[in-house]
Amino acid sequence: MRSTFFITCLVALIFQLFNNPCIAQQSDEKVDTAYINSKIDIVKSLIDVREFNAAIKLAKEARKLANRIDYTDGVAWSEYYIGVSYFEITPVDSAFSWLQKAKSHFLFSGNIEGLVFLYNQLGLCYRRTNYNDSAAYYYRGAIEKATTINDSVNIAQGLYGLGMVYVQQSKYSEALNLFQDALAIRQRLGDKYGIAAVYNSIGLLFWEQGVYSTSLEMFYKALPLRVELNDKKGEAYQHNNIGLVYRDLGYYDKALEHLRKSWQLKREVNDTRGISNTVMNIGSVFLLQDKIDSALLYFENALELKQLVKDRAGIAHINLYLGQSYCKLKLFDKAELYIKEAIENYKELNEPRGVADAQFHYALLLKRTDRTSKAINLLLKIKDDAEKLGVLNIASKSYKVLYDIYSEKNDCNNALKYYQNYIALRDSINSSDAMRKIYATQLQSEYDKIVKQHLEQFNKQLQAVEEQKQARTYLLVIVSVAFVALLGLFIGLIYTMKQRRMAVEDKERQRISVENQQKELMEQRDEIERQRNLVIYQRDRIINMLTDLGESMEYARKIQQAIFPSDKQLSELFRDFFVLYLPKETVGGDFYWVGNISGKIGFAIADCTGHGVPGGFMSMMGMSMLNDITANLKGAMPGTVLGMLRENIINALRQKGHEDDSHDGMDIALCAIDRESRNLTYAGANMSIIISTNSDVEENERIIKISDGLLEFRPDRMPIAYHEKMDKFNEISITIQPNDTVYLFSDGYADQFGGQKPTKKFGYHAFRKLIADVKDKPLYEQKKIFYQTLERWKGEEESQTDDILIIGIKPF
Repeated sequence: MRSTFFITCLVALIFQLFNNPCIAQQSDEKVDTAYINSKIDIVKSLIDVREFNAAIKLAKEARKLANRIDYTDGVAWSEYYIGVSYFEITPVDSAFSWLQKAKSHFLFSGNIEGLVFLYNQLGLCYRRTNYNDSAAYYYRGAIEKATTINDSVNIAQGLYGLGMVYVQQSKYSEALNLFQDALAIRQRLGDKYGIAAVYNSIGLLFWEQGVYSTSLEMFYKALPLRVELNDKKGEAYQHNNIGLVYRDLGYYDKALEHLRKSWQLKREVNDTRGISNTVMNIGSVFLLQDKIDSALLYFENALELKQLVKDRAGIAHINLYLGQSYCKLKLFDKAELYIKEAIENYKELNEPRGVADAQFHYALLLKRTDRTSKAINLLLKIKDDAEKLGVLNIASKSYKVLYDIYSEKNDCNNALKYYQNYIALRDSINSSDAMRKIYATQLQSEYDKIVKQHLEQFNKQLQAVEEQKQARTYLLVIVSVAFVALLGLFIGLIYTMKQRRMAVEDKERQRISVENQQKELMEQRDEIERQRNLVIYQRDRIINMLTDLGESMEYARKIQQAIFPSDKQLSELFRDFFVLYLPKETVGGDFYWVGNISGKIGFAIADCTGHGVPGGFMSMMGMSMLNDITANLKGAMPGTVLGMLRENIINALRQKGHEDDSHDGMDIALCAIDRESRNLTYAGANMSIIISTNSDVEENERIIKISDGLLEFRPDRMPIAYHEKMDKFNEISITIQPNDTVYLFSDGYADQFGGQKPTKKFGYHAFRKLIADVKDKPLYEQKKIFYQTLERWKGEEESQTDDILIIGIKPF
């Protein structure tokens, strides 16, 4: 512990020196590859002591310097370590981005050594995020390239990683061969860290197959190596895995002891991914103990962490555990939902063992819900699949459930057949009974050893006491006689003095106690008075602040409403219309606009980034820019207007495509109607429109027929902001017939959560169907139906998710 602290302090000191302004000035005068390499070495040291944020900062500085002198390898290694650091602190997408940049630079410079390290790291990243095919590709690439430069360490690392991929895919024999090859290399190199890692992986391989004795043996081989190396992260993983074995054997207290030790160590090293696994495993122990409330609490916490690190396999495990939990609570519908989700998760991950395990629990659910025939068919499939995979514990449990089913049906022949299969398979693996005997023997051996040590120590002490006893006997007699004589002389005097002293002490204690009580009462009175005055002051201040804030927000709402087109203005431009505007807060980020576009009637709705005050600012800026553009840009059409609006937004927000830039902007649908030709022209940025018309319009990739008389015009997939795609906005035109209706809408209605538990979004499919149902009704009635449908969907418990804006217009 002291050595780790010293190293951390030393590295931090070096990091401070390298970031000192004086030294930075000196470095700017003369920057060479040696200087950059020294910075990269410090980055590696920071990563070793898990100071990832400091490592990222220094690596970015090294990359900047390497770019300045065109030092490609320096750029590549800096990007590599930035990716490694980001992967440890959970921004997985950032990690992959930086590692891919490093790959391009290593390939450009032809640095085989760098590519070997990079491929092994990419294999780890893809394996931890459960993209097994990609992980296997990079591990094989690392092995191949490491072989060309005779890099034994990275060959072993690649073999180990590829073996872990095969374990996830239930290819146990292939995985064991790779682990044995990796172990031979690690042992030849004397690499205790690598040896411990391989022992742990072999233990996991046998644990997944239910061979608990061999699994526990491997974990206990790895644990002392982890402790010797002061590898807290590795030690945490060993305690976690040992806990899983004890859990499966039914020793729940022992399992929780190891899992909590693992949790403590992972928190010390800030291992978010590892913490999520251990929290999930603790929940699984409570599940087996039928402590369902505690189990669900741990599963919910673990799920939040799994989603943060994008651990798809972990999410699949938790879905299965949740299904088992709700099954025990007899909430069978909810249990079936989670178990089916887990089955699909495992299929997507190509993890056949997980599929078999999830299907087994689904079969148990079918049995409990009296769907016996389906349960039997599924169990027959599961036991065949499990035997092919070598997952004998799942096959054994399947035979046992088949026996139970046929016993309940009084089908003695089938019951006997499956019971015999169950017994035969159970005896072929290390059963839980055998392990309990092993564990009991271990405990008895440890107990006997402790008793023997204490007995030997006691005998030695007893012998020493006997030797001293005789020597002390004579002295004790003399001392006893003298003591009795003196005791008679002093007993009276001592008693008298004691009584007097006790009386004086009692009076003094009473006096001091009264004084202390008076002092405490006065202090309490003063403190209560001070606290009361402080509470009154804070209450009055909060009331004033809330009053000012409420008045400011209400005034902002009035300003925003004043800028919006009035009903009178809309009625002068269109034959009929309705506007359903429901901001999430007092002011909103959705807005609607009408104006003159080159002599045509222009109208639009937009959804700005955010809602509330930020969204309100963006909406007011958007309406102001539209007014300026349409007033100054003659002969423009909607596509041109959107292009100019995008350019103005980018300039106003100073967006240049950098990582730290603001990503604010808006989505918008803009239309222009020519009254003489009745031609409507539409352009959209991530926002479509729907038209109810009797015209016969030919469909294409931008014009989609929703139902009879209902068309959807699809937008360009670009926002009004800086974006990787900055093409020209396309336009769609259609001739509007009398009584046709144009619907413009933001995404707030479709994204609103509600419905029966568990809640879900209203969705665009339901939204389009709602429009189809009401399109023939008067517009004022349509608005009423839209509002009532939304309120019913939300119910009393759900709050509004986002700003909501729907406009319906009959131009002619």
